[in-house]
Amino acid sequence: MTVTPPESANVLDAPTLAEIARVRESGVLGATGRLVELFDFLASRSADSRPPKEAEIALVVFGKADSEALRDDPVARVYIHRLRKRLDDFYLRHGTPAGVRLDIPKGDYRIICVTPEETIATATPAESEPELASEAPIAKPDRRKRWALIAAGFLALLLGGNVAAWALLANKPAEKQLADAGIWTEIANSPRPLLIVVGDYYMFGEYEERVKLKRLVRDFAINSKEDLVHSQRDNPGTFDQYSDVAMQYLPASAAYALADLAPLLREGRQVQVALASELTPERLKSDDIIYVGLLSGMGKLRDAVFSQSRFAIGESYDQIIDRKTGRTYTSEAFRAAPSDQMYRDYGFFSTFEGPAGNRIAILSGSRDTAVMGVAEALTQMDRLAKVEKKTGGKEDFEALFEVKGQKHVNLEAQVLASYELNSSTIWSGAPANVASYPAK
Repeated sequence: MTVTPPESANVLDAPTLAEIARVRESGVLGATGRLVELFDFLASRSADSRPPKEAEIALVVFGKADSEALRDDPVARVYIHRLRKRLDDFYLRHGTPAGVRLDIPKGDYRIICVTPEETIATATPAESEPELASEAPIAKPDRRKRWALIAAGFLALLLGGNVAAWALLANKPAEKQLADAGIWTEIANSPRPLLIVVGDYYMFGEYEERVKLKRLVRDFAINSKEDLVHSQRDNPGTFDQYSDVAMQYLPASAAYALADLAPLLREGRQVQVALASELTPERLKSDDIIYVGLLSGMGKLRDAVFSQSRFAIGESYDQIIDRKTGRTYTSEAFRAAPSDQMYRDYGFFSTFEGPAGNRIAILSGSRDTAVMGVAEALTQMDRLAKVEKKTGGKEDFEALFEVKGQKHVNLEAQVLASYELNSSTIWSGAPANVASYPAK
């Protein structure tokens, strides 16, 4: 069976066409990829009297073989689910200046234009969708929309293997005030190459009867295809149950944090980006490094960051323990973010000297709200001045932030505790903290 979308005899109304163009041009769906292709396909078919079926989407958009498309393959539902979340993200950040927004009705694969009130009033129980692991939450509004969108586009390219895409941000005019701030001056003006490390996550598929994808799985003990193979060798009974699906994802907060850091880049400096899972010991020694991402995504940086730290990870990555006071800080973001309730998330910043005199800075947190809050607190000059006053102007230090949030938007970040670091003990073989990390 081959499906060719028929040319629509109808034409979408002007408000819908205008909103389609506005969403498409914003970059919220990425520059390229399946989401853009799915959006374009639905837009081209939405004026038809007969919306496309799930199997047709699997054939046309995802290139499934005819026999595969006729099976109960969840790929269309998974991406429709993601497209809805991306549209929610867009309208959260950009609003509805025309008084209407795009929507994909539940159980119906087409794009319609409705008022925000109609979106709520017509909501019905969601169609059956495969379980998704660790969906990235909706990101916050940002006044630097242009650079946030460029960063988001960069992330899409990065997932395709194009780490050189960071050069897109290098054309942003440098803001000398940030580059000259005490926390950043050395790393901003260093002659060394600068490596931006983004925390990433490997996912694999759980199958039923070897062919039906049941859900995507994130296991913190399995961070690559090779790890999955080794795990299956140790547990042969799982060989038919789990399989690589060539998927890695990045948290939404990384795009906004990267945009915040753009003023640190100076013209002519060698800047590259790497996934945390691909960081090599050689780069850890030769480059200045800025890590951006969740606490759970640090990869090889994790032991260096926490070996001499006063802070530790608790029973999960939502918990940060202050070893000095014994107090445990637990993120509330996971439970409270979908509602209107305000919540507390916890961020972490650390800056210290690397093994060869290079500089390393860590911008991290339990959840996306914290990562975005820490990034803003350390890159907006008025907020940065407060942080430097609170941390005493130390060159090497670590700090715990409390970030107030609401609906995935970071409202305020403040330093709860900070401690000076002795960088030499991290690399000298001095007794390290005995660290254990959560399995989830």
